[in-house]
Amino acid sequence: MKSVELEDIDKYFPSSGTWALIQARLVLIPGQIHAVVGENGAGKTTLMKILAGHERPDSGRILVQGNAVKFNSPADAARLGIGMVHQHFMTIPGLSAAQNILFGSEPRTAFGFLDKKGILCTAADCAARYGFSIDVTKKAESLSVGEQQQVEILRLLYKNCDILILDEPTSVLTDQEIHSLFSVLRQLKASGKTIVIISHKVGEIKKIADRLSVMKDGRCLGEFRASDISSHALSDLIMGDYESPRKKIKTTFPRQSYPILEIKNVSIHRQKRKSNTLRDITLSVNEKEIIGVCALANNGLKELEDLLAGRLKPDKGSVAYLGNPYPKLRKAPWLPGGIAYVPSDRIGRGSCTDRSVAENIVALDRDSFFPHGLLDSAKAQARTLKAIQVLGVKARPESKIRQLSGGNIQKMILGRELSEPPANFCLLCEPGWGLDYASLRRTYKRILEVRNKGSAILLLSSDIDEILELSDRIVVLHEGMIAGIVTNGPGITKAKLGAMMMGLGRSDGEPCAQPEKLND
Repeated sequence: MKSVELEDIDKYFPSSGTWALIQARLVLIPGQIHAVVGENGAGKTTLMKILAGHERPDSGRILVQGNAVKFNSPADAARLGIGMVHQHFMTIPGLSAAQNILFGSEPRTAFGFLDKKGILCTAADCAARYGFSIDVTKKAESLSVGEQQQVEILRLLYKNCDILILDEPTSVLTDQEIHSLFSVLRQLKASGKTIVIISHKVGEIKKIADRLSVMKDGRCLGEFRASDISSHALSDLIMGDYESPRKKIKTTFPRQSYPILEIKNVSIHRQKRKSNTLRDITLSVNEKEIIGVCALANNGLKELEDLLAGRLKPDKGSVAYLGNPYPKLRKAPWLPGGIAYVPSDRIGRGSCTDRSVAENIVALDRDSFFPHGLLDSAKAQARTLKAIQVLGVKARPESKIRQLSGGNIQKMILGRELSEPPANFCLLCEPGWGLDYASLRRTYKRILEVRNKGSAILLLSSDIDEILELSDRIVVLHEGMIAGIVTNGPGITKAKLGAMMMGLGRSDGEPCAQPEKLND
């Protein structure tokens, strides 16, 4: 039985001059996991936003249980049991996980006040009923990415949504969190829920999906049983076959001894942070070197980013850049002494969604682009075109950031930070987040090019595959401490790094107490 059908959906965005969807179609069957796959900008998220009531189609029909419906808002879709978990979570800081789950539908006392005990009990019961392992008393700001995602899903389940749409749900999850998520999704499917996953990760889709739809340039290329199409055939449908850029670009060069970034004995004390503390961190990054740092959630990766982004001060130790104290305010990456920073939060830190692509590109270089307080439009246009061409962003300089897909926002940030001339130091946090395979290859190729031109790169990532592909050396954090520093090579595997991340020992089987020295 078909529960939902989308027929001949068209969607045009006049501001960017693009057809996001052209005669797009989709059929959802109850009790199945359906994947919608394609490159960044293929129309996947736009189509699902229409189903969830966040966008309205220009033409076409939505059928629910055979009846034509029109959604003017997400509330309209929710009344028919349809809800969406977006790439960028909507948890409210300051509230507990329980309050976030029940937000807007909280139980109240006989006098009309919020029933605080009832909120905790109801949220805990909801989590237990669906097999989620989350402490609902924790504050939103202390939740890991995986826990925030659980809160978003539980919010929909509490509202009795039977069709759950998950936009790139594994983009920033660790391997362990992905395994946990897939286990929960299979349980939800078994209970009769319909799950829609928007993704570009072919391997994961093959593991979890029953059926899949392939999209390209706003059109649906076809619908398949996941078991009937090979990973290679699916990859070819999405974007063709691409060779790993590391095989083409990775070169041998004399190791430079000049450190660009030096972190010495840095600690952030526990009494000031409830989790994710750093303890006695010492490492340096040389020119022409990529140091990859990996860790499980709540083990210090976020704190290390906050430290180098200027959002946290060390309680002990020091950070130096080019031999001087680390700057409090960073310059644009193409300026002398500038720093390239790709944040893990591309919406909250990496972009201003109400501004244009051009404004987001030139914001850090006011002296060059606003010489007399007014924007030099011609100069800004030239710099913007240069930046968006780095990774092929599908947007115009005047396009608003909020009109772009998540992958194109990420590519805009990467293009801005990795354009010419490269910065001496690049802090790249989850750079592959939300990118399709073709964009990922192009991004990795560019990162390696920047490294080979002399930049020192600190790569913070929860994606072990990304760490292994790009890093020259790898730093593993466990409980805020360096569990080990190893030279990347054939002997370093995901299993060995995973063991180190869980505090089970170094890659050579020895205890974690004596990490290797970073410099030769």
